[in-house]
Amino acid sequence: MGADRDDYLMYGVDVGYDAFDWDKHEAEHEGAPGRRFDIVADGMSGKYCIAGKVIAKSEPYDGIAMATIDPDHLGIDRAAMAKVIADAFGRPVTTDDLKLILFSHFH
Repeated sequence: MGADRDDYLMYGVDVGYDAFDWDKHEAEHEGAPGRRFDIVADGMSGKYCIAGKVIAKSEPYDGIAMATIDPDHLGIDRAAMAKVIADAFGRPVTTDDLKLILFSHFH
């Protein structure tokens, strides 16, 4: 059995895999229209659940295209994102908690 890999650049926070609740966060995990934010959760080993905004995601066989990204101009209302994530997970999240996170996700 193999594993597929996607590379992500997200602006968000690791809320911890144990905070992920499929019933509450399905739309965010599945990228459904109307979702409040994006979630990438490590279902294979339970090491992370990143909640925030996907900035870039690799395409199969192509990787991530090179881009210059200015974190101050992401078009994200940081205070609103921190609040919606805090409300969704029932824990404090501040704008200082939100970071650019680059990682490989295996599924």
